[in-house]
Amino acid sequence: MKTVVEKKFRYYRLSEKSKLNTFKNQIMSFDKSLLLHSTQRTPIKNNRVRQILGRDEALNLSPILNDTSLFKTLNDSSLRQVLDESSIVLNTGTAGSSLSELFFEIIQSSRPSDILDTLSRLAQACCDSLELVEPWNRYNAQNYWLAEEANTWRLLHALYSDSIAEGPDTFENIITQTTISQHTLVTALYRSDSEIRLLQLLVDWLEATAAYQDEATQTSAPVVGNNIHWGNTLHQLLIGSSLFNKDKNKAMITCMDPDAPRRQNKTIHSDDLKDDNDLCKRVFTEFRCGKYNEAVSLCISAGQAWRGAILQGWKLLHYEKREENSNTLELKGNKSRGLWKICGLAIANNTSENMFYRATVGLLCGHLQSAVPVCQGNWEDLLWAHLRVQIEAKVDKFLNEHHATAEANTTPPEVLEVLQSELQVVEISLEQIFNAVKSLMDGKKESNYQTVQRYLMLGHIRSIMQDSTQWVDNTDERFIRFLAHLVLVLRHMGKDPQHDVGDMILEKYVLQLIENLVDGACESPQIIAYYTATVPRERQTLVFAEFMEKIHKSCYREGIVKAGLTAGIDVAESARLTIKRAITDTTQSYGNFDMNMTQTTAVEKEKDVVGKLISSLEWLSLLPNQIVEGLWLSNAMIRTFIFMGNTDAAIACLSSMKNLFSDFMNSVAKNSAELREHLCLKAYLDALDGFATWCRHYISGQPRDVEPLQPDASFADKVHHEQKCAQVEQQKARWKNATLHLSRNTKSLLYNVLKFPGGWLLDENDSTSSKYFSEDDREDRLKQMDTLRRLCIPEAVNLILKILQSNDNVDSHKEAVQLSDLIAAENRGLYKVFTKNKIQDLLERIKESCLVLMEKDRDMFGYELNE
Repeated sequence: MKTVVEKKFRYYRLSEKSKLNTFKNQIMSFDKSLLLHSTQRTPIKNNRVRQILGRDEALNLSPILNDTSLFKTLNDSSLRQVLDESSIVLNTGTAGSSLSELFFEIIQSSRPSDILDTLSRLAQACCDSLELVEPWNRYNAQNYWLAEEANTWRLLHALYSDSIAEGPDTFENIITQTTISQHTLVTALYRSDSEIRLLQLLVDWLEATAAYQDEATQTSAPVVGNNIHWGNTLHQLLIGSSLFNKDKNKAMITCMDPDAPRRQNKTIHSDDLKDDNDLCKRVFTEFRCGKYNEAVSLCISAGQAWRGAILQGWKLLHYEKREENSNTLELKGNKSRGLWKICGLAIANNTSENMFYRATVGLLCGHLQSAVPVCQGNWEDLLWAHLRVQIEAKVDKFLNEHHATAEANTTPPEVLEVLQSELQVVEISLEQIFNAVKSLMDGKKESNYQTVQRYLMLGHIRSIMQDSTQWVDNTDERFIRFLAHLVLVLRHMGKDPQHDVGDMILEKYVLQLIENLVDGACESPQIIAYYTATVPRERQTLVFAEFMEKIHKSCYREGIVKAGLTAGIDVAESARLTIKRAITDTTQSYGNFDMNMTQTTAVEKEKDVVGKLISSLEWLSLLPNQIVEGLWLSNAMIRTFIFMGNTDAAIACLSSMKNLFSDFMNSVAKNSAELREHLCLKAYLDALDGFATWCRHYISGQPRDVEPLQPDASFADKVHHEQKCAQVEQQKARWKNATLHLSRNTKSLLYNVLKFPGGWLLDENDSTSSKYFSEDDREDRLKQMDTLRRLCIPEAVNLILKILQSNDNVDSHKEAVQLSDLIAAENRGLYKVFTKNKIQDLLERIKESCLVLMEKDRDMFGYELNE
């Protein structure tokens, strides 16, 4: 097994099991994870109590989003500048449109026991979506949020996996060897100190995400490995003062050793300067990505092995057996590491050196100031640099404290004293590190994802929840999706300190999914149903009702009902609420159309509103045992349509009820108030329909008289006129017979309303069959029924009088007078629904019939007079 310090300047290393072949999977393989500090038993190590949320209660490599930057909120990253400094964004290349479906597939199959796998899949879904975009567009302003989200899931994976790993051991239990090296001491430090292990975990995460960005963009120019050191300069020196060397530069070095430019105070060839700059940039990039060995190999392949040698001076001293059964030890690492650091600090402080080379060597030494310029105000790079420096400071302090330990340190005391005076790093907490990073951000702000990552690193889950109360109303939809899934993941972990905020986020996400539905259709109702089931039960009904209100196409409704029932939602209650809302909305919006609409457009709009309301009854027909509730609500619809004067819609609602619940007459109790009300309303609508038929026939169906003949008409015209008159008389006879038949039928229907058993729209008892409606609903129903009695009964009487007074028939007028007896009868009490004005109008109408009867030589009641 390789040593900890031999890989990417890491003093602590994960187990070999966490090293995968591909870099993408390596990112997700950390054995470290969420150091969320709270004392509770972990799901894996339940035989011990460990702090899971120690700092308060919860990382980010992506470039920071700056509100003032040119590309909206995208902040230039020094790493990106190293990778593709001269690249040009050719198109926006957006991604992530299918993440809602992917996240649903992942989260619905998630269990608390496999939360690490869930986090890996969430991060991979973001990466897969990002890789659908051209490499040069993957990290631009439009798509960088996707990389940030993937990084956040990776961070959570790393932190949580570390939190459920074995707890730290004591330093004394770890150190058991008789021969102690620097490597052995530092390894023991990592195993016993959870704080430094957390810092290293964050460094590993930052480097891993940087490496993924490097691979994903594929825009970095390769460094040509020709094994020649400053080839252009060498060529100039070889041709010397030849006639072919017209461009001889007297300021160019005359020796090829690495120190020649400084010693001679001269320069190298301009092309070599550019190549050196490219090499140093690439070396820093590899170092930033955690690829230490690759950085050294680049130097060697470029013919600058001396640079590679310098980059290896940080290695800790270690002793290993040459053979398994041998007592001979092999020396590894740098026994003059302290002296190397002093030299490295000189390079880091030398402003004439390449800035990327200075930053690389400086960070290996623990020198922060040399790295700040190349970080260029980038949050991830600055955080990475601060963390590495803090780790180096803690390790150096630890080694200094154990300087007297046998064979642990070979640094002479005088060198150690110089080093301590030259390299003074103040140890600060992780929260102070973030404050220091913020001060170097040049006024740039953290993105929302970076804020979440910071809280996770600090263990401040409560702060995420508190900030979410502002984010939920002031951020884009994709961040709401991320917050919703973060809440679900935290709940699986057992870490949701503010449950009410989490519920608010989840409800906001469901409403967002509902708002994005198009044309009243939903191809995947199980997604909305699943997330609706995650909100509190008292809110599920309201949210799912909003979902149902959005769906107007019948072909989708059955699938939505099945999805809701599968998710455990009270779909029946949601359906009832949906229909009640539709009735209320129709009442409020009926007729309130745009003044610019034409009459035809307004009529079509009105039909559409009415049609959607009537079709909403279909929700209840798809559910079992909802006939009574359907009858209740259809009655409410009919009452509404009658109030609005839309008789056709009311009749259509009756027809729809019969089609949706074909056997409801036999399925509902005969004495139920809902069935009785239905029959009352049906009787009234049948009467109105009959009167409309009579009226059309009476007015439009009456044959017209034949035009009189001219005085000078011919014999043929007279014959033709006589024939036409005979035909008209026949048509009039048929018309009178049909009118008489229709008038009798219509009067019968209208009398059915007045003589309805028990009273029209009067409940025979004070209760209703359905128990799913509130007292307010019941009171509103009784008020509406009373209002309809006062509206419809006088109207029915008025229609009867219109029919009776439409001719001079004595019996009809006599019946009109007798109608007053029916109204005044105490057993029915119809007079009680008449207002004073309506009674006066009724008496005036009856008075007209009395006058007609008297003109016919009858008394005022229609009886013959005795002479």
